Formats: sequence, C-alpha cells, structure tokens
Amino acid sequence: MTWQTLEPGYGYVRITSFTETTSNELSHAISLLKRDNPSGLSGLVLDLRNNPGGVLEAGVAVADDFLESGVIVTADGRTPEARFEMDATPGDLLNGAPLVVLVNKGSASASEIVAGALKDHGRALLVGHRTYGKGSVQTVIPLAHGGALKLTTSRYFTPSGASIQGKGIVPDVLESGAEVPPAELLTGRGSAPLSARDPGVRTALRSLRGEVAHARASPAALTVRNVFP
Repeated sequence: MTWQTLEPGYGYVRITSFTETTSNELSHAISLLKRDNPSGLSGLVLDLRNNPGGVLEAGVAVADDFLESGVIVTADGRTPEARFEMDATPGDLLNGAPLVVLVNKGSASASEIVAGALKDHGRALLVGHRTYGKGSVQTVIPLAHGGALKLTTSRYFTPSGASIQGKGIVPDVLESGAEVPPAELLTGRGSAPLSARDPGVRTALRSLRGEVAHARASPAALTVRNVFP
C-alpha cells in the first residue's frame, strides 16, 4: 500500500492487493494523511486499479472502513456455507468526506466488492474503466482418471443485488480511450506530481474536487448517486 497528498487537503491511497493487514494499513495511511494536512482532509482518492483481489474479508473490511451501515456483499451458492451476507459496522475513517474510487479492467474480485459496495451506497464516485468481472468462487473436484472438474460453487452480489461475475462494474465517470497503467509514485524532491503523470489520477482528482465543492455547497448531505432502493 502506498499513499501521498495529491494537493493540500486531497489524499491518495493505492491498494495493490487485499491481505489480512490491509484494513489496518489503510487506517494508518489515512492517519498520516490527516497529520500531513493539518487544515483537514477534504477528500480521498482510493486507487484499486490492477488490484486482482485477495482475501474476501479484507475487501469487506476496507469497504466497512468507509460505511456506517448496510450490506457490503452477499453470496449465493450450492451449499448453506456458500450462502452468506456481510454487513458494515458504524465508523467511517473519513467522517463522511468525499471519496473517489479509481478502477480499471485489472480491478477484480475483492476490489469489485469494495467498489460495488461503495457505489451502491452512494458513498463513493467510481472513476476509470469497467472492472474485470470476477464474482464467483470455483471448486476443483479431482476425477478418478486424473482429470478434474471445475464447478462454480458460489457467486457474489453487490448490495443492490447485481452480479459481478462476467459483467464487472461500470464506473460513474467512464474514461474514454485505451487504459494507461498506473504511474509510479515518486517522492523525491523535484518529482512531477502524480496527477501530472497519471491521467486516471488526474481525472479522479478533478472529480473529487467537484464532490468536495458539492458537499460544501450542500453541507447537510453528500451527493447521492443511484443508490439502490
């Protein structure tokens, strides 16, 4: 995980995979961003591009870090163990500050669960390209003569009930043209700003500024976008 301040008041965190420690690392990163922005953290860009997923519970924990309540993900499968629902608990690391999530075709599995939950609850604006579309659990069953049978035993659904599998998630702000790989984070003196070197981050930051301006104009509530019934 890497993070930096894009400009005063605007933070950036990139998560490249989900492990058991990701949620704690995210909390630490945001604490440091708040320390480095003493006037306050107005908003955050969460970059999940080229993040193939990882531990399901870690993805759920990251979504929970920005949600106060509600369903994060449900699963429907062949057995009782494969059918479950995971919900958010009170507490938001940003205290409701605007959030933009950056995704692309390399964002899969747990990344899509995070993006789908935050999008469906209207908590974040999604920016980038359609995600990969991996929302299933497959089990390999060995056969007697050395072969194997691969069965889909469970599928994941976003809070609105949408299936991720084979469809992916379409961002609210869909970037046109070919995808550009995420730029390397540079911290040396004289390094060009990340937003100047990475078109996706530039679009995300521009969108985040708009979200912040809207929130300041309407302090009673953040923008609500296509929140499921």
